[in-house]
Amino acid sequence: MTVSRRDVIGALVSPLLLSRAEAQVTPELFQFRPEIEPLVRLIERTPREKCAEMAVEQLRSGVSYRQMLAALFLAGVRNVNPRPPGFALHCVFIIHSAHLIGMEAPPDSRLLPLFYALDNFKAAQARDAGQQAGDYVMKPITGSLPAPEKAVAELAAALEAWDGERAERATTVLARHGLASDAFAALWRYGARDYRNIGHKAIYVANAQRTLQTIGWQHAEPVLRSLVQSLADFGPKQQVNGYAFDDQCYSANSKLVKDSFAKLPSEWTSREATGTLDALETIRKAKPDEACAEISARLVQGKTNAGAVWDAAHLAAAELRMRTVSNAIVGLHAVSSVNALHHAYLSAPDSQTRFLLLLQAAGWMGQFRSFAGARENALRVFSITDLEPSAKDAPIEEIFASVPAKADTAASQILRLAADPQSRRTYLAAALRSTAAKADEVHYYKYLAALMEDSALVQQRWQPHLIAATAYYLKGSNDAEPAATKRAREALKSLPA
Repeated sequence: MTVSRRDVIGALVSPLLLSRAEAQVTPELFQFRPEIEPLVRLIERTPREKCAEMAVEQLRSGVSYRQMLAALFLAGVRNVNPRPPGFALHCVFIIHSAHLIGMEAPPDSRLLPLFYALDNFKAAQARDAGQQAGDYVMKPITGSLPAPEKAVAELAAALEAWDGERAERATTVLARHGLASDAFAALWRYGARDYRNIGHKAIYVANAQRTLQTIGWQHAEPVLRSLVQSLADFGPKQQVNGYAFDDQCYSANSKLVKDSFAKLPSEWTSREATGTLDALETIRKAKPDEACAEISARLVQGKTNAGAVWDAAHLAAAELRMRTVSNAIVGLHAVSSVNALHHAYLSAPDSQTRFLLLLQAAGWMGQFRSFAGARENALRVFSITDLEPSAKDAPIEEIFASVPAKADTAASQILRLAADPQSRRTYLAAALRSTAAKADEVHYYKYLAALMEDSALVQQRWQPHLIAATAYYLKGSNDAEPAATKRAREALKSLPA
């Protein structure tokens, strides 16, 4: 039977047909479910320069896109140390973004993000192996497990104590009893409590949950174990990026929730976005704790609502990326962090947690701004709300010729065309194709995916502004395709169109 690119994208379930000998799995290694373990092992042991060929071989043999995505995600979970949450672990964080961009990209580019993520895993695997702490590999769970009815409380107690191993045992029970969703109900708060390492903890919680929704909840146990180890990292005292835990806005916001939640009007969750500009100005200028307190007071008084605060947080994040002259990663992470926090808000099962997440989003934007501005001349004066559309329409080719060197020019041109839905789709298709073909660093995927998701969540007035912000981390027409893309293209030629 001939397997085409369309078959690969559309197939969700098919047998694993491995054409190479399986490596031995030792008792010391955590083993995945038997239907996915052989494919994970094949990914782990195939040399990086042979991975594109291997992946196409598997796809031709009947392995589905979904199975390949799952195996790649799990390979990262098993092979990359979750402490600290970042660095090599981006091979896990990126899976949701790569999947989203692959699904949205034009047909000729839809498989390239999967191949990029595969190549990135092999680089992360090698990076992890060279760490001072040694080559991390997930081991089988040890120690006594709590009773299922006590596992959620035990998980919360473990994370309050910053005890990762204890938290692992609790999540293992929840996963084995089909209660992984109960674990995430508790983890939204713990992902958002700690900004250190520029938001990776919230990003991991959001992307773990979204990826499990795609690949299947039967894989939840190892994912949750890795995740809670990340959430327990640093402890309360360690200073990272200028902050110890008590230096952040979480404690004050927890008190605000306790004191103010009962006073909130029923309309506080409205998405009508009343008072966006006032909330944005507060986030721009006030210290994080002061901004959160002021926004909480406005919510209680009915002068603003959740829709406005989220719009302001998204605008502030995109604006920070536009303002960063050096240390661009801080602006990129402001965008991907507020994306994660908003997803947590939409997914959290109780209103008090949602209120806390909203306040944390406002506070984190202030913490990002403070960290980004700690270096002299690191931030320029720039306002996203003052961005003006270009005077005339610009061809797509002209926009991509402007980035990255003339991002302000490109942003004005994108702002103009993004006001029209059809022109916006045309631009985004080009941005997706460029990212899938030319990205040589994970944040090209994470940044574009976050802005695409978030632009659909803000009120229509601000959607073009978030789309325009894509110009500030985008591959242009003068950028070359990396070697990994060339290998993928060559391997994919054997799949009929």
